[in-house]
Amino acid sequence: MAKCDAEDEWEYRQPTGVLAKAPLSNAVRVGDMIFIAGQIGIDEAGKLVPGGVGEQARACLESIKTLLESMGASMADVAQTRVYLTDFAGYADYNRVYQEYFSAPFPARATVGTPMLALGAEIEIEAIAVRRKS
Repeated sequence: MAKCDAEDEWEYRQPTGVLAKAPLSNAVRVGDMIFIAGQIGIDEAGKLVPGGVGEQARACLESIKTLLESMGASMADVAQTRVYLTDFAGYADYNRVYQEYFSAPFPARATVGTPMLALGAEIEIEAIAVRRKS
C-alpha cells in the first residue's frame, strides 16, 4: 500500500484512560479510509462492562461509533468488521446487539473464535470504514 504524501491525509486517535500508555492508536484515518483498532467492552475506568457478551458488544460498538464520528464518519460508512469471541455460546447475544448498529446492506464481517482477549473480555471488535463523499 502506498503511503499518502500529504501529512494532512493522516489523522490519529490515541487511547485515553487505562490504555493511554499502550503503543497503539485507537483509530487511524488515511484519506477517506478509517481503521479502527480492536475495541473491547470496558468502561471509562478500564473495567469490563457487566452483563456478558451482549453488553460488552454494545460498549465496543459505542466506542467504534464515537471514534468514527470524531473523524467525520458514521456507522453507515463501515465496510468491514472483524469480531473476536472467546465463546460462541454468546454469538446470538452479540449478533442481536450488532444489528442495532448495522442494517442491510451489512458490512463484510468475519467472526473469529479465540481462547482469550485482553482484560478477560468476551468480545473484541475492529472495523474499517470509508468516509462517503457528501
